[in-house]
Amino acid sequence: MKLKLFFGAINAMALLAASSMAAQNYQQMPIASGLTADVIANGIGSSNVSTNNDVDGVSYAFVARDFQLTSTSAAITYGIPVDGIINSVVATTPGLSYQLASLNANNSLRLAAVNDAGTLTFTTPKAATKLYMLAVSGSGTSTVNVVVNFTDATSQTFSGVSLADWYGGTNFAVQGIGRVKKPGATPNAADDIPSPEGGTNPRLYQSELAIDAANQAKQIQSVTVTKASGSGLPNIFAFSVDAYSTCVPPVLQAPASITANSALVSWTAVSNGVTYDVYHSTNNTIPANSVTPTYSGVSGTSTTIGGLNSNTNYYYWVRTNCSSGTSQSAWSFGGTFKTACSTFTVPYTENFDTTSTGSSTNNNAPSCWAYLESASFVGYGYVAASNPYSSPNSYYLYNSTATTGNQMLVSPPTVNLSDGTKRVRFYAKSSTANYTLLVGTLSNPTDSNSFTQIGSPITLTTTQTQYTVNIPSGSDLQLAFKHGLGGTNRSIYIDDITVQNIPSCFEPTAVTVPATTSNSATVTWTAPTPAPANGYEVYYSTNTTAPTSTTVLDATNSVTSATTTATINGLVADTNYYVWVRSKCIGTDRSIWSEVVASFRTGYCVPSSTSQSSWVSSFSSTGAATNMNYASSASITGGYQNLTATSNKISNPAGGNASISLTAGGPTCGFAIWVDWNNNLTFESGERMFVTTGYVTTTSGSFAVPAGTPTGNYRMRLVTDYNSTAPSNPCGAISRGEFIDFMFEVTSSLATAETSVKKNEIKVYPNPFKDVLYIAETKDVKSVSIADVSGRVVKTIENPGKELQLSELNSGVYLVSFTFKDGSQSTTKAIKK
Repeated sequence: MKLKLFFGAINAMALLAASSMAAQNYQQMPIASGLTADVIANGIGSSNVSTNNDVDGVSYAFVARDFQLTSTSAAITYGIPVDGIINSVVATTPGLSYQLASLNANNSLRLAAVNDAGTLTFTTPKAATKLYMLAVSGSGTSTVNVVVNFTDATSQTFSGVSLADWYGGTNFAVQGIGRVKKPGATPNAADDIPSPEGGTNPRLYQSELAIDAANQAKQIQSVTVTKASGSGLPNIFAFSVDAYSTCVPPVLQAPASITANSALVSWTAVSNGVTYDVYHSTNNTIPANSVTPTYSGVSGTSTTIGGLNSNTNYYYWVRTNCSSGTSQSAWSFGGTFKTACSTFTVPYTENFDTTSTGSSTNNNAPSCWAYLESASFVGYGYVAASNPYSSPNSYYLYNSTATTGNQMLVSPPTVNLSDGTKRVRFYAKSSTANYTLLVGTLSNPTDSNSFTQIGSPITLTTTQTQYTVNIPSGSDLQLAFKHGLGGTNRSIYIDDITVQNIPSCFEPTAVTVPATTSNSATVTWTAPTPAPANGYEVYYSTNTTAPTSTTVLDATNSVTSATTTATINGLVADTNYYVWVRSKCIGTDRSIWSEVVASFRTGYCVPSSTSQSSWVSSFSSTGAATNMNYASSASITGGYQNLTATSNKISNPAGGNASISLTAGGPTCGFAIWVDWNNNLTFESGERMFVTTGYVTTTSGSFAVPAGTPTGNYRMRLVTDYNSTAPSNPCGAISRGEFIDFMFEVTSSLATAETSVKKNEIKVYPNPFKDVLYIAETKDVKSVSIADVSGRVVKTIENPGKELQLSELNSGVYLVSFTFKDGSQSTTKAIKK
């Protein structure tokens, strides 16, 4: 069997990585005397106060992070650390650090001229295999000679040690520490203003001085540094060593007996009569020699590290305490392990959304879960960013060419999983209908043959569907989801798994909203088994926040029902709502709320368009009782307009026919018109009254009001789509086009309004006009209103004369509406130049 648990693989990899580095024992070498200059500005006040020299010979000094010209100056986020500790970033010396001298005193050995020299004496002499120098050269490169002086009066010389300029050099220990200009005799605006210098300069560099084997057991007492050549100014700041020791570190063995909160670590014995220190951490930073061990003075070659957190990566090191020589070794190579997962308690949920995705060559599973398959199984399983129930991820099982064997996703161990009181709820689908998924338990989480199936195989559909499986009594602690195979190349997707206690009151499922009006909705659902004794509660809201057991229900957000149907009244028109249902069982016992939120809208769907580069430039009709005369030079953001409340409408009796003309703004498009003749807030396919069959700029046609249609107002939706010759979706989200809603009024065939409109048609001229529009006949006109193409009235004139003064209007298309003394109306279109 192959068990791909993924929470143990890191151990071997980390041990391999750790073994590639030699054990090192880095120690700082604090300087007792010999520093000659303070070149680091710090504290509050002018840099001239906190320094006595510069780094580069032209008045620039380093700056510390606490430097402020005044107490109100802005704090800086760069600079020399206030504690003077420089952690080297040189890749070959991880864990190496330096301790600078006090920032309030001399902190540099500054060598201005060739042959200038100085001796730095260390506070505590130490034996070393390597000596590391932290230094820099200001205003150009330079070369120094370094003499290492031992306590036995011998020395070792290092000639021609190159120091890089403090800008742009390589092998830097630290960079981006900033600088400040010290005021001169004639101050300028840039003085005492610290600068981060791009975040990469200035720099301090690390020089490695390898101590000869014959000198490694000797203690280093001091170093003498002499400027040998170069235009730059050497500044020597600090030293550290890789300490020499006759005490050998132990070699770690693989950890064992790993539990959720402990691990047994062991090592090979160095010699008799020694003890060992053990240190562990959740990060892989090599411990300093001064760190306090987790366990000190261990006399054997193993110990148990306890008090750990479950499912956590740990790193550990061991060092030897010898009875002679330098008494203490460096820390060993680092080891690592990951603690086991603790047994989960219910309820718990896994939606795969926080786990990195895998691939066909990288099987994976969430932490504490596992992918398990038979030996030589050719399929794979991993977290996939596709086909989820809840975005973005799901779990993918694919059997490739395998038709026998086992392939499954295994849950963490669960407390009392098989005590008969637990259930699992999950969503699943398959790439083709009728693939099967089996749910069961495992007695051995590493053996797929220990799978015990629960119930019958689940036949999946191509839609993520929720399933509930009660877990029977038994002894198994781990749940498994097994691919049903049955053929090759079958894909199954699993999502939103919840393991929980079986409730005493079961929730309803399959909540839907089959019917809505502008202020009501009908909600239906499927009853659980057994059905609740006291019916159901229905909660609705205008946001997607699900109710909880503490949500207060009242007449504004809920209704009750004794059946599996409920009607919600008093809703706000043109509003999105969300609805949940729960069961009312005996007494105060309630189920959880239905997990799948149902949604509905009290009004017509709201379509959209990403681009408004194509739109309805004009829409007009002829031959109707009232004709449409819409025109526009552009669409609006979002690509949808509701103009049902404007005068843009067509009126005609049942059976009446009207001719229409449409023009697209921009390139050629397709057009379609729907009218909701049954007023059910849905534009059905049979209500599409007009559609093009090709891309056009201008088109025309006609449609009739279906015979027998009651008088009244009906929503008419016009669609133009740059990417469709025959638009078929009045509710879509398209990439380029426009949706506009108008009103279609069905009138009585003998309506007086119709005859009045015909009788009172009035001509206006000239058209287009410049400033004055003339009315041909005003005898029966009571008032005139001027509206723009959106229907907004911009001017009203009572008892008008033949001349309409409209000079204040902008150029464009306007609708001129006449109201007659008998109450009838007539509208015509006019264009202002």
